[in-house]
Amino acid sequence: MKGFSGIFLMLFVLSFIASCGGDNKQSQSNLNSSIDEEKQFALTLYGDEVKIIARGDLLANGKPSAIAAIVRKQTETSWWIQKGSLIQKINNQWKVILKMEAKLSSAKGELISQVDAKNGYIISFDSSKRPITINIVMANEYGKASSDEGELRWSKEKESFEFQAPYENNAQ
Repeated sequence: MKGFSGIFLMLFVLSFIASCGGDNKQSQSNLNSSIDEEKQFALTLYGDEVKIIARGDLLANGKPSAIAAIVRKQTETSWWIQKGSLIQKINNQWKVILKMEAKLSSAKGELISQVDAKNGYIISFDSSKRPITINIVMANEYGKASSDEGELRWSKEKESFEFQAPYENNAQ
């Protein structure tokens, strides 16, 4: 019996040693499948610099969504982004719902008449509130506010984002 247990122990040790030296490299397809779907779509929009800064049912409509952006600087409460988009999964495909690029726009067109945001935007939002409201201001070359602040609010009726200046909210 001792001989059998000794052989078993030796086989176990040898198999353990062999598994430690094995090739554990993942193939490119395995790496891609481990990246989230929204990140894969965001990579097609903005390349390798893109970050997902929020995800979930951001519009409170039962559909997964995310904010993808090229982040220049992040604080505890805000992001200075070069450009970004709110994307949502609709009919099993990811689509851009809101663009925060040179201009603010949705699938229905520009949200506001504005000069190009050549240095991006500073955005902030409360990720616990649904639907999400994005506070936004144009940034200067130092990442400081260079325009009046506005809010990007989701309109369930229009199924689109709308731009509102803060003073418009106070008048209601």
